[in-house]
Amino acid sequence: MGNRVEFRNISKYFPGVKALDNISFQAESGYVYAFLGENGAGKSTLLKILNGDYQPDEGSYIINGEEKHFLSPKDAIAGGVSVIYQERQVVMEMTVAENVFLGDWPLKKNGGIDYNTMNRRTQEIIERFGLTGVESDQKVKDLSIAMQQMVEIMKAAIRDAQIIAFDEPTASLSDHEIEVLFRIIRELQDEGKVVFYVSHRMHEIAQIAQKVIVFKDGCLVDDGRTFSWKYF
Repeated sequence: MGNRVEFRNISKYFPGVKALDNISFQAESGYVYAFLGENGAGKSTLLKILNGDYQPDEGSYIINGEEKHFLSPKDAIAGGVSVIYQERQVVMEMTVAENVFLGDWPLKKNGGIDYNTMNRRTQEIIERFGLTGVESDQKVKDLSIAMQQMVEIMKAAIRDAQIIAFDEPTASLSDHEIEVLFRIIRELQDEGKVVFYVSHRMHEIAQIAQKVIVFKDGCLVDDGRTFSWKYF
């Protein structure tokens, strides 16, 4: 079976602002869904609700038929959700493997950290994604910004997240690095993940997305229609 996410009547208020107003739509595996809209339209706010950073004031979200209520990003991770923000959530002084397994380091029978397993499994992800210029035992501070972004994606892969969201992921990437990112996103899509993608770069949306969710002033303008240049 594929994966499915449904948002039901989600509203979120901040002082003097209704950031989300009765948002309802559903998304399923097999598609990349682009979130479109101006700054402040509500795109990132909805992702932060899905990720447990914010709590909805009204409404609910259902993942694979089960209503969820994540109180923190840790809850979201345990529930199969991974949101990759533009601001990298990595520990610079740790290695790639230590970051990929952060919060869930494998242990030996004696209780010590199993670095061999951690490095081996991270290297498998690196090779699976076809990444070059990065090794599992490198410190993240020694990587390019693009590779630090890839570490975030490797976290989602190692956790086997079923819903993965990318919030403005290409802001610091070169054209070649964007191609690598898109190849990885297509692989995740083919594996049956639900993929959300937020970007203001319309030519990127045209390349990677099949469906669009359009926001304006906290409201839903269009819901999951097939991508079309009529939006721009």
